[in-house]
Amino acid sequence: MAGKKAGNLNKTTVAALANDKAAVYKIKNAKGDNVYTGAVARGKVQDQIAEHLKGGDEYVPGGKTIQLTQKATVGEARKSAARIIKRDQPKYNA
Repeated sequence: MAGKKAGNLNKTTVAALANDKAAVYKIKNAKGDNVYTGAVARGKVQDQIAEHLKGGDEYVPGGKTIQLTQKATVGEARKSAARIIKRDQPKYNA
């Protein structure tokens, strides 16, 4: 089942995100700057991104929106995330 691929970073949006494929995701702040990029395996999208919400183990301060791009494999997602991190140098990908 296909789900959302973008929206506000909150519990409701995260619960509705597409979870059927591996993905690369960007968390953006209120200005639209990429503050965190990650890659996640199929079936774990919602759980992993929920960790970035306030109170989660990997909370991303200032995260306002999420942008998700589905990939065929988790390997593809990781390669894409590495390119984005190198290009954007997100604040919380230290």
